[in-house]
Amino acid sequence: MVDRIDSKMTTLPPLWMSRITQGSGNIGNSEEIRKLLGEPLPKLANLTKIKAEIAAMFAANGVLERLAKKLGHLSKRKHKKIVAAHNTIACVDDENILYVGVEFLEQYGEDHDLLAGIFAHEWGHMISTLPRDKDWSHLTWDELHAIRRDEEAYADGYAGRALYLMGYKPQPMMEFLKKLNRKRNPKLPSHKYHNTATRVAILEASFEAQERAFETAKKILLHPKKLIGQG
Repeated sequence: MVDRIDSKMTTLPPLWMSRITQGSGNIGNSEEIRKLLGEPLPKLANLTKIKAEIAAMFAANGVLERLAKKLGHLSKRKHKKIVAAHNTIACVDDENILYVGVEFLEQYGEDHDLLAGIFAHEWGHMISTLPRDKDWSHLTWDELHAIRRDEEAYADGYAGRALYLMGYKPQPMMEFLKKLNRKRNPKLPSHKYHNTATRVAILEASFEAQERAFETAKKILLHPKKLIGQG
């Protein structure tokens, strides 16, 4: 079982804390809500018109499919397919189709720790407990934005735990978030995410919590009597 993360440290609402170890579901499929709680679908890229080394990453035995298979095995939730897209980092739709940005891969495609973090974040959306087909019309925009931030926090939390279980490092993902924050216009507040410091704290704390859980389980298996106080 994954350790709970200190809500005082991450400043997250109790809802996220209760959902971090729960099951699966999908984001609602209403177009308006999907654009708010998910992502507008990006423009597809033609694999025959992009760099050969980037197109190769989308092949059946390419690095992207290998990462997706690892996450599918870990989460028991398989993706439908991975497609190339423009002007995005990555996103997933309600049919479990993963869209990955070719421009992002051109710049960061060799950093497999970062790719694993990005994919794990999207898998967090894929196994989200946010109910589909829910009537959101009674909520205010502030309440909807709060749900969106909670959903992103959940995905970051899942990514931290998944990175440890897959054997990848969280630091590249954490540094990437900081880099995005430096590029962001400070005059335009983000309604979609918690602040960068909180997101980094979620990733780090989730990774460390999974690490502690694994180490505790290993000690119990190796020295059960000593830990239980018997002998």
